[in-house]
Amino acid sequence: MHLSLDIVALVLAITVPALAEDSIYTSAITGSAQPNITPAPKGPRPAVQVAGPLTISVTNSFGGGLYASFGHNYNSPTAISYPGNGAIGNSFQAVYPANWAGRIAIGKDNDPNYINRGSLIEASYNNGAPFVDVSYVQGFSIPIVCSCGGPNTGVITGCNIPLSHDNGAPCPSQGPSSICFNPSSNSPQATGGPAPPFFAPCAGAAYTYPNDNGAGAGCGSNLISCCIGSTCPRDPKQP
Repeated sequence: MHLSLDIVALVLAITVPALAEDSIYTSAITGSAQPNITPAPKGPRPAVQVAGPLTISVTNSFGGGLYASFGHNYNSPTAISYPGNGAIGNSFQAVYPANWAGRIAIGKDNDPNYINRGSLIEASYNNGAPFVDVSYVQGFSIPIVCSCGGPNTGVITGCNIPLSHDNGAPCPSQGPSSICFNPSSNSPQATGGPAPPFFAPCAGAAYTYPNDNGAGAGCGSNLISCCIGSTCPRDPKQP
């Protein structure tokens, strides 16, 4: 995809050792490894070095029936702690060391062949400088937005629009459990768009094609707060 990947008081208390975190995911559908999960910083806000570790805290404003899948890039260190793949509750958090890069996939299907092709929180902590984006390049499963610092500091990446609503463009490739696969996922890295019509309402806010670089942002905090669902705050970059 595009290179190099809640409230803290409410996070789940149970975490699992980082050894269980998945490495870069290989799709049984395409038969090949997905592209590097997170990009080198290309967004409008540069990455700034901060003292670690990096915490990604996620609030679920959508409700029940959602799952999370965690993974890291090839040669990236693994998570310090995270809640493990599977069903999610009202909130969770994952903690990462310096030079980690990876993703958290969120969706309505726990099958690894599908959840990792939906909505992604992608982040990196290269040289102690956090960077985050929300990506719909593989596909869309659920709206996600992320903020730098606490949840009330302002959204810097993502899109809260439920793209599967009745008035939107039709999904170009419907998958199971409300996943809409993005045809741009097969495009070269340098593809400059435009976003496919189904994904266009989120262009520039979340990654909707491989080179949709305005969607990513550096974060001058060791806390990234993300929110799942259409009732989450709006990204000001949304068209």
